Amino acid sequence: MTGDDYTAIYDPDTDFDRHYTDATAVRVSAKLGPGQRVLELGCATGRMTQALARDGREVVAVDRSPAYLTRAQARGLPATHFIQADLGALDLGDDPRFDHVIAANVLHELDDPVALLRTVRERHLANGGLVHVSLQNPDSIHRLAAAAGGLVGDASEVSDAGRRYATRRLYSADELVALGASAGLACVSREGVMLKPLPNDTMATLPEDLVSGFVAIADLFPSNCAMNLLTFRHA
Repeated sequence: MTGDDYTAIYDPDTDFDRHYTDATAVRVSAKLGPGQRVLELGCATGRMTQALARDGREVVAVDRSPAYLTRAQARGLPATHFIQADLGALDLGDDPRFDHVIAANVLHELDDPVALLRTVRERHLANGGLVHVSLQNPDSIHRLAAAAGGLVGDASEVSDAGRRYATRRLYSADELVALGASAGLACVSREGVMLKPLPNDTMATLPEDLVSGFVAIADLFPSNCAMNLLTFRHA
């Protein structure tokens, strides 16, 4: 198994990260209209896809892992087409255009995230369309606390576990805005997803109601949530 192939050790449906996925799906879905065309980049097992594929929307969902896509397809989602492809060389052919493009928690795995965002803008974003990008927040409370306590050298440091899960580097919200601008995209909104004061393994021991509370208060601490969620349009 290489650092890019973590499917044997990471299950998106049972790992604590599923809480980020679900909370992000709620926020992104609120921005989608009925019957719109949606492109999801890095769909994994389709956990978020099932929220996007509602209200008569047409969804194209892309992932590089055949194992994940088999599970995604087994969900039997309506008007949803799954494609196996490497996002580092995305080519959907026929120049399809979408009202919304979602790249949730995936840009950190790419050597050149700007290239992907530029491809999305030039080839796959409809006029008036929006791009929704989420990513781990290096300014999350748990990272800041770890740095302050000397557990890590810097809040943006990539851990050994992160490297096992193909993380190249972390990007702050300001850095994501800059990535978008380099690709010809303008940021129209910034928000946080789920407050996380403790590492995942500790958070996983908390009662579900308390975890839901950390999701609910995200808007009170937008700069220090576990995830940043940014929405872009054509610049």
